[in-house]
Amino acid sequence: MPDIKGIRTNLPTILLLVAVLFFLFVARIIFSPLLPSIEENLDLNHAQAASFFLFITIGYSIMNILSGFIASWISHRLTILRSLLIAVMGTVLIAASTSSAGIRVGLIMLGVGAGLYPPSGIPTITSLVEQRDEGKVLALHEIGPNLGLIIAPIIVAALLPSISWRWILIIMSGMGIAVGTLFFLFARGGEFHGEPPVFFNASIILSRRSFWIATCMLALGAGASIGVYSIMPTYLVAERGLDQGLVNTIVGLSRISGLLVIFFVGALVDKVGAQRFIFVVFLCSGVMTALMSVKSQGVLIAAVFAQPILITSFFPAFFTAASRIAPRRVHNLTISFLLPIGYSFAAGVLPVLFGLLGDRASFAFGFLVYGILLVVASVLPFFLDLREGEEE
Repeated sequence: MPDIKGIRTNLPTILLLVAVLFFLFVARIIFSPLLPSIEENLDLNHAQAASFFLFITIGYSIMNILSGFIASWISHRLTILRSLLIAVMGTVLIAASTSSAGIRVGLIMLGVGAGLYPPSGIPTITSLVEQRDEGKVLALHEIGPNLGLIIAPIIVAALLPSISWRWILIIMSGMGIAVGTLFFLFARGGEFHGEPPVFFNASIILSRRSFWIATCMLALGAGASIGVYSIMPTYLVAERGLDQGLVNTIVGLSRISGLLVIFFVGALVDKVGAQRFIFVVFLCSGVMTALMSVKSQGVLIAAVFAQPILITSFFPAFFTAASRIAPRRVHNLTISFLLPIGYSFAAGVLPVLFGLLGDRASFAFGFLVYGILLVVASVLPFFLDLREGEEE
């Protein structure tokens, strides 16, 4: 752990951690804008193509839980480097495979690599600053996935007319190698070890009501971001009849609004409190998600642009609250237990459900139902007891 804490002092390492998260996120989410091309190339239906996210989530969820063993053996820093290596290997395998079995193994490997990162990355980045600045540094950290939501469809829109989806994945692999090299050479911090997920440590976390409330909140919040995003291009192309290139550009640009807001979220969370902040985010995000189901193209486009602004703000507030629901020493385990359950729903189950609705009813109906669910769940933050983190 660095001797001197502070955002300015440790900004190079913070930015490298953002870059690591950016690559690991884009490597998973890039399958969303690639999905229509993959469906056509491999002759898949909506549900089969959407199952790609389920295989990624299987690897992601399993490694989230097991990551504590690895971090307790080799330190958070080395765990982060191994996460990059495994994700790159998985991406190359997907690009090179000609069989469904090979692609599925690659998807699981990609999920395993990505799943190693958060339980080590979040404790590492928060160790670089004082506790009063955690909301701010976690907001900076969220630039990674939010920038990825912008860049992924733009990369696909720019490259897919010229090269195949397989070569786009090879390019992504090269990006991962470059990020890993820079992190190895220039990043500091993360030299400490995590706690293993043994029974005693697990019971400290799993026995708390606030943990299970937070898990539901993460599942719904991540679903409103990753789950909705993963199926949005297919919805706009297949159900609304828009051009694929135009859709990828619209979806990418719609995320710029969320990226701009992220710079102000950390300070705002510290001022109004994480619970009230998440309440407002869930309520407004639910309304915008439901409006994505309407027939009016003008309202649809407005909702596509407004929803990311709101749901992007959820994650810094959520992880600030999550760091206070259990003792500090088991922070990595709190994250490793939260993410598998939350993201299994958001990135695995929800896209498959949307895919099934797309085949049997309509994607629009799914957006309407999910929006209503978010509105109803907006009261959940007030049931969190953030004082539990002070107990040993």
